[in-house]
Amino acid sequence: MTTATLIDMRREAADQKFQDFDFGSAQVEDMDGWEYEGNGDEMTRTVYFASIDEPSANTQRGHFTVRFLDGSAAIEEAYGALGGAIFEDKVETSPPRP
Repeated sequence: MTTATLIDMRREAADQKFQDFDFGSAQVEDMDGWEYEGNGDEMTRTVYFASIDEPSANTQRGHFTVRFLDGSAAIEEAYGALGGAIFEDKVETSPPRP
């Protein structure tokens, strides 16, 4: 697999994970593109959330991070962050183990 292909596959997986992610009561207003960390095993994007307390206020800046298994497009971990709050992935992507 070429590096370009792996990056494309990871971007596609990260986009889907972001789309399916449950941010609870936080409402996403906008987001930036992906930034790659290190060898591309971690991708982060800036996310702009609506203010929960005052909807007419400016958006609040947070982040969404996806980590991949080494050399793979399989997601190891995904989470969002806003202020001191961490949004953990609640979307099950594989069947539970018996």
